[in-house]
Amino acid sequence: MIPAREQIYRDYAFAANGRQRLKLNLVVCEESWEKIDEQARTVTETSRHAWLSSQPLRQDNVHERCNLGARHRWGIEAGFLVEKHQGYHYEHAFALDWNAMKGYHLLMRLAHVFNTLARFTRQLRNLYQELGVRGAIAFIRNSCAAPWLDPARLRLLLAEPFLLQLE
Repeated sequence: MIPAREQIYRDYAFAANGRQRLKLNLVVCEESWEKIDEQARTVTETSRHAWLSSQPLRQDNVHERCNLGARHRWGIEAGFLVEKHQGYHYEHAFALDWNAMKGYHLLMRLAHVFNTLARFTRQLRNLYQELGVRGAIAFIRNSCAAPWLDPARLRLLLAEPFLLQLE
């Protein structure tokens, strides 16, 4: 069954001490849908979401901005939560220089992407199963920083086509 979805949107204005006026574009989405529980009974689930936008919300743009944009943004935020709480130790203020902060952020995102790809490649699957995620990351980092890697052999390997097989 397609979930019944009701969306109510409105502009919201807030006045602080009557002198400053802040106009907020607010949309509230209330949803309900039916699902089957463990005892094979039909139950109604509900959820409520609220989004703020810097641009005006209207009937013709609310679906695109909120359902297609804001909900997708939640997936991005989930990636940040992994980086903050699951071994990356990512925080907001690592530098006072704007370019340094942008560089740190981009390097963190790249590290997360590389680690995610590595976890699901056929070539590294056993390493991750044996050592776990943090152990495999530590092993790879220590291997890259160690003096036993032969630069000439690495250049030869990097000159050949490379294939990663995802599973």
